[in-house]
Amino acid sequence: MGYADEAIIKLRTGAELRNRASSIDLAREQIICGEEYSFAPAQFFEKRLELVVPQEFAPMPEDLAAEKYLSAQKPQVILTSHDCTVDITLNLLDGTLKTEQIPQCLQKLKGTIRKAFPATIFYEEEQFDSDDGSVASMDYKSYSMGGAIYNIMFVSVIFNKPLIGTFNCPFEQWEQWRPVALEMLKTIRVR
Repeated sequence: MGYADEAIIKLRTGAELRNRASSIDLAREQIICGEEYSFAPAQFFEKRLELVVPQEFAPMPEDLAAEKYLSAQKPQVILTSHDCTVDITLNLLDGTLKTEQIPQCLQKLKGTIRKAFPATIFYEEEQFDSDDGSVASMDYKSYSMGGAIYNIMFVSVIFNKPLIGTFNCPFEQWEQWRPVALEMLKTIRVR
């Protein structure tokens, strides 16, 4: 397939994803990869952060979290699907971050990932403002022992502290999960 064909497919896929994303309503049940998911707000970090997440997701068991995430880098919050293949992670870091520094923070994270895992393939970066601030995200394909993983990493600020989170799923599910995950990011609220 020539480069022109690949570009056309990429543009067509992008348009289809944008159309699907505009029709996502987390107040209604969503069918994702053949499974029904209901969404509801959940609170984290002593109820200072609210995020709409699938009600079917639960905290990842500690033994699995220790295997899946390096202990030194294990996120503070890990919510996972019933089969533990789709995760949402959250980290509220020490230090300070101003809203205008969010894009630079995302770029530093991208550089760190690129240096540590050169096989990573980066796709798009997005930034949007919500009622409670700004969120910047990037999506990328990484690799694990189990195969390719689709990731969305995002950065925001909560009470002047950096919030870094991820969404990840098996790469073959990315087209169905991506618009839903991005819609979830738009629900970040500081309480």
